[in-house]
Amino acid sequence: MNFEIKDEIEQAYRQGYDAGREQAVKCDDLRIEQIASHYGFTSQADMLCEESAEYMVALNKLRRGKPEAYDSIKEEVADVLIMARQLRFLLGYAEIDEIIEKKLKRQIRRINDEKECS
Repeated sequence: MNFEIKDEIEQAYRQGYDAGREQAVKCDDLRIEQIASHYGFTSQADMLCEESAEYMVALNKLRRGKPEAYDSIKEEVADVLIMARQLRFLLGYAEIDEIIEKKLKRQIRRINDEKECS
């Protein structure tokens, strides 16, 4: 790239995106790629924050005893997952999946350690 990116978020994204573009193209759903590519990282990162906030609102409504919020929670989880999958594509799915694998293994190890201590 021959131009300066002033937005730090977009700049960080571009570093990872440029490095992992070949892997990023191997998206598991071309609709995710199409949407993410159209709007770009900064827009979709902001949308993930918005959808996450909407999930928290729905969860708090359920905690306050509003049973109709249960359906809203499912809707918001779907929205969060769609946005997260777009960022996974934009940042390079292989690296994100590697991080996920490490985190899952670590948590299973913690659960097993807890069982041994009890």
